[in-house]
Amino acid sequence: MSKPLAKRSLRTRPLLLAALASAALPVFADDSLSTLKQMSLDALADLRVSTATHRSERLEDTAAAIHVITAEDIRRSGATSLPELLRTVPGLNVARISATEWAVSARGFNNQFANKLLVMVDGRSVYTPFFSGVLWDELNLVMQDIERVEIVRGPGGSTWGANAVNGVINVITRHAEDTQGTLLSVVAGDLQSELVLRNGFKAGETGHARVWAKIHQNDRLARASTDDSEDIRWRGGRAGFRGDWEVGGGTLMLEGESFRELKREERAYSGAHLLGQWSQTRGEARDEVRAYVNRFTLDHWRVLNNGARAELDTFDLSYRHHFSPVGRHNLIAGIGYRNIASDAVMTPPAGVSRSSRTDQLFSAFAEDTLALAERLQLTVGVKVEHNEFTGVEWQPSARMRWTPVKGNTLWASVARAVRTPSIIEDSARLSSYIPPRAFTGGLPLFITSHGNPNLQAERLVAYEVGYRAQVTPRLSFDATVFLNDYDRLLTVDMIGAPRLVPGLPSPYLTWNAQAGNALRGTARGFELSMDYRPADTWRLQASYSHLDMNLSTEPGNTEINPLRAAGESPTHQATLIARHDLRHDLELDLQARYVSALSTYAIPDYLTADLRLGWRATSRLDLSFNGRNLIGPARKEFGTNLVNASDAYLIPREYYVTANLRF
Repeated sequence: MSKPLAKRSLRTRPLLLAALASAALPVFADDSLSTLKQMSLDALADLRVSTATHRSERLEDTAAAIHVITAEDIRRSGATSLPELLRTVPGLNVARISATEWAVSARGFNNQFANKLLVMVDGRSVYTPFFSGVLWDELNLVMQDIERVEIVRGPGGSTWGANAVNGVINVITRHAEDTQGTLLSVVAGDLQSELVLRNGFKAGETGHARVWAKIHQNDRLARASTDDSEDIRWRGGRAGFRGDWEVGGGTLMLEGESFRELKREERAYSGAHLLGQWSQTRGEARDEVRAYVNRFTLDHWRVLNNGARAELDTFDLSYRHHFSPVGRHNLIAGIGYRNIASDAVMTPPAGVSRSSRTDQLFSAFAEDTLALAERLQLTVGVKVEHNEFTGVEWQPSARMRWTPVKGNTLWASVARAVRTPSIIEDSARLSSYIPPRAFTGGLPLFITSHGNPNLQAERLVAYEVGYRAQVTPRLSFDATVFLNDYDRLLTVDMIGAPRLVPGLPSPYLTWNAQAGNALRGTARGFELSMDYRPADTWRLQASYSHLDMNLSTEPGNTEINPLRAAGESPTHQATLIARHDLRHDLELDLQARYVSALSTYAIPDYLTADLRLGWRATSRLDLSFNGRNLIGPARKEFGTNLVNASDAYLIPREYYVTANLRF
């Protein structure tokens, strides 16, 4: 993209689309209201999911704290990004940091690079081993192409491997056959603009395909400490495809994407990936092969104010076999291999001791579902991995499900999961700045943190109990209680004493530190959710999440801020979603949420609401008006440094219009 995205021209797009709507164009069923009507509670309970375990199973029968966001939920939310969509999920902690940066986690330990949440798109991991976390602004999906999002709170290590500690998010995109025809989508607002063009077509006698392109811009936000808009203006573009075929008695899916994101006129990051998946069913047995290659480049990036450039090339191959049931047993087993070649350079005094490296991961798993009785089922599984950082890691789990009567499920689980160190934690040297504070004697403090090649994997043992019930045909209820026991959590251990440097114009302190594993503790809480359909035109959803974290370091440890993680996630969260069809072509959607205070960043609690008014103008054109953060003034939601949120960005009220034209 050689020219910046013209925000003003994008704002004229809705007028252009309104004119186009009167044209005599052929109509396709893709995304039409007839295919996007709200699921009944019975249909939602029967929805098949595949993220909690290795097998596809009914949502009602899943022995895990799982939440599903359907295509209809996505459309009516008005969300233009995945983090925005996740704000109302029970048990998830979502906070906006800047115009494009987010902090997203499950059940605590929230951070811009939250390292205990595994995120995938069609089974392809987007968790970066460089930082240990997800770059949410890089995950800029076409929202209309998402079939559903499956969110599992709790460990998923026995299914997906390391780093699936507190939760797993799997974004499942739509089959190419479901996106035939052409879609032109425009978003125009005071803080963001976006243009999407997608075309779906037949690909041979047994296949379908789609190609798409997207450009976007996010405007700057102001800091809390100044009236100036100091945030970074982001603009970028991406293009991709997906094809689905029936081949040789099986199914083949190919999907790929290339993107580049810009920071002002500089390239911030870019990348591309290609994913292939083949599956074949023979009787009750099934084979699945998935492979993908991924290139990701960070350029002109900042890590705690350290300049960084990194290239990561990933190759991943996995095979899974579903055996035919034998007696009361239903067995699945598989193997996997991943190769990550990385090359990193950081601006002095920062650096990486192993600037070029290749890390390999070998894995194998087995999972058995045993029918103990007609309504009682036990699933046990284990995944074994060998990685370059910590060697062999075992991640077992056991889940039991009891269905006393139809529509009621009581389940319990115990599982072990691990998080392996990142490249930065293993071998980087970073410099961070802490402004004058009481504990620094009123002097600026510069900390030089060193990686530790002897780091161990963080460990979790989790205990969960849940109950899921369809009380009436119009009312369902879900409750989960959990206890997470953590050990060997990451610390930044101070070495020796700080050194006073008599610099000009004022003196300052320097202090060395090294990564360690001296933090431990527990997180306990519960999550409640309700889905009520008082009428065919009304839907109400409500949830409440409670989290209590208790962390401590080993005796004699010198971590400078050991309780920081406990104050980065809210204790209380509550959401209310109300959806109402005013008439057959007019929709009104309200989302309200309450988030309690974040003590680490001295951010107070807040209550806010989002509003969407949707209008089906014609069979080809739909429009929506969206308002975000409609209650109260602009506010801080998360911090941008290790100590406080004094320089955090303010998240303001926002308005935008969305137009979708199909032909």
